[in-house]
Amino acid sequence: MKSKPSVAYPMLHKALRFATKKHRFMDRDGDNPLPYVTHPVEVVKHVRHLAGVTDETVLCAAALHDLVEDTEVTPADIERKFGPKVAALVAEVTRREPTPDETDGMSPQEIWSLRNERLMEEIDRMSPEAKVIKLADRLSNIVDGLKTRSGPSLRRYVEQTRQILGRIPRSTSPPVWDAIEYALEGASEGDS
Repeated sequence: MKSKPSVAYPMLHKALRFATKKHRFMDRDGDNPLPYVTHPVEVVKHVRHLAGVTDETVLCAAALHDLVEDTEVTPADIERKFGPKVAALVAEVTRREPTPDETDGMSPQEIWSLRNERLMEEIDRMSPEAKVIKLADRLSNIVDGLKTRSGPSLRRYVEQTRQILGRIPRSTSPPVWDAIEYALEGASEGDS
């Protein structure tokens, strides 16, 4: 009888399988998009290899970071499967969107401003571990965004990314922070 091979991060394997299942049939933005699950995998890689995080709970939260926002998965589901620390980290990085009542009568620019203000407030309340995940998420998104967005949408996203770097100190994860800064330099060169 064959025994199961030993793996360094057994709970992370479970989290990645769960994320793959729940993000099934979802795609990233842009022309000829990749399956959505490539994004949480990339975020895990940034957290592990750029930020140097070895804490499995943080890596699991990175793998699961978009599930509550983008799927039917609830925080209670994550806590049940992965424990309270993973669930708490996912909750920290999950955006709270304004309700239709809160945005009633607002222009698209006003709605964007409200969403952006809330994001910055959420970042200010995040734990250091959640901020690392947020930086890794933004690195993945800004690199893809520079390829898939244009015009005002791209300009707003670049500006928001600069605001995030203003809220999250570089000391949180210098390699991830610097990689975002480097991507933004490329965005600035493209604007000229």
